[in-house]
Amino acid sequence: MDDVARNRDSQLASGGASNEEIIAAALAAARPEPRLRWLDIGCGRGDLLRRIRDEWAPAELRGIDSLDWLDEDLRPDVEFQVRPAEELAGAPAADRVLLVEVIEHLEAPWSALRAAAGVLAPGGWLVLSTPNVATLRHRLELALKGTLTSFRPGYDPHLGPALPHVSARILAEEGLVVEPPGYAGADVVSFSKGRIWPEPVRRRYPRLGSVSVIVAARRPPA
Repeated sequence: MDDVARNRDSQLASGGASNEEIIAAALAAARPEPRLRWLDIGCGRGDLLRRIRDEWAPAELRGIDSLDWLDEDLRPDVEFQVRPAEELAGAPAADRVLLVEVIEHLEAPWSALRAAAGVLAPGGWLVLSTPNVATLRHRLELALKGTLTSFRPGYDPHLGPALPHVSARILAEEGLVVEPPGYAGADVVSFSKGRIWPEPVRRRYPRLGSVSVIVAARRPPA
């Protein structure tokens, strides 16, 4: 199987859509306002772009993905391109840049993150979300089996974890001011037959019970 076919199969296996709570948390971390220019990297079918279009009257909506599977209702309003996340040279500046549940799918995640930071306008926010490997479930599986839940052998959509402190370091090197990480989405409780962590527990121990970690960073105004 060639790289293009492998990438297509992996992306289709992931569904191209993110958990609603993760989408809401990532959008909140981006500090949305009307009349902003948005770029969604790895936009999939466009769940996040639709929220922005319908709720925030953007000045510009752009999306890129390795597959052309943007929902038809978004095509009149979104400037969409099929292109690698790492190749943003010459792309227009954006006030908000999003990488929601995408960096773990990339073969060159840090190159993509640097490229994303490079198109962020002064005063703008970049937000990424990715699987949280600090959950209790990940820790137990690593201790017992030597594997990480979200990156088990044979699960092709996820290539590697993006640890928040590494993401923060990369973004800081690109001149951004990084906030402490946030968390979203309920993880499954180990050995519980599929039950998820209740909200009060997640509020108290977000790193242990939340399925996704969110990193937000701002480029200082010029």
